[in-house]
Amino acid sequence: MRKFVALFIILIYNGFVFGNDFQEGNEAYNNKDFKTAINLYENCVNQGVANPILFFNLGNAYFKNENLGKAILWYERALRLEPNNEDIIHNLAFVNTQIVDKVNNDVFWIEQFFNKILFLFSTRSWAFLSIIFVFLTCFCIAILLIAKQSKMRMFFFFSTITFLILFIISIIIASISYKQTTNNDKIIVTKLSVVVKSTPDSSGTTLFTVHEGIKGIITDKTDKWIEVKFPNDEKGWIESTSAEII
Repeated sequence: MRKFVALFIILIYNGFVFGNDFQEGNEAYNNKDFKTAINLYENCVNQGVANPILFFNLGNAYFKNENLGKAILWYERALRLEPNNEDIIHNLAFVNTQIVDKVNNDVFWIEQFFNKILFLFSTRSWAFLSIIFVFLTCFCIAILLIAKQSKMRMFFFFSTITFLILFIISIIIASISYKQTTNNDKIIVTKLSVVVKSTPDSSGTTLFTVHEGIKGIITDKTDKWIEVKFPNDEKGWIESTSAEII
């Protein structure tokens, strides 16, 4: 009975949040009609739905359709919404091994430790924690002002310091998390092969070639071109239609 109720709730939730296109997309995916699944999932996206489940499924459909660049793009978008999801992390890591441009993604242990803390909670959760800590700080200050016993004053003094530090840490992490999830300077190359130029012009000197799936950061842009810094500090201009912002 419990399983039936849980399944019923999931179906109602999916139908409410995603609409019929999502369910039909799942059916098309299960029937290995990946192009139809992609179209149906993207209909959901075009309707304004932003959900890690939808983005993850869309990434899976693109991967099955052998569009590695698009698959990585949607996995990255899903990961922004749910950074600790092991399925997303696993699939993204696997697809990255399939692309032409192999990149050294080694990260220092300090950065790994910080990322674990950063992605321990969502941006909203970190912001909520900061509110709790500032409330506890104010509460401890109020008790400290009226307390008469030295032991109690000492306890609430150190409690105030502790909660104040936790508030500062949580608000900083919330700010960093918000910036990382809302910045629009990271791109994924979605075309099979892209020639990188020295200037924003098709007649510019060819520097090197990149392929679908490689990640980059926009450092400058014009109407039709973007300057991108690729891994290993390589930089150059590509047509803006060759990539999509994460």
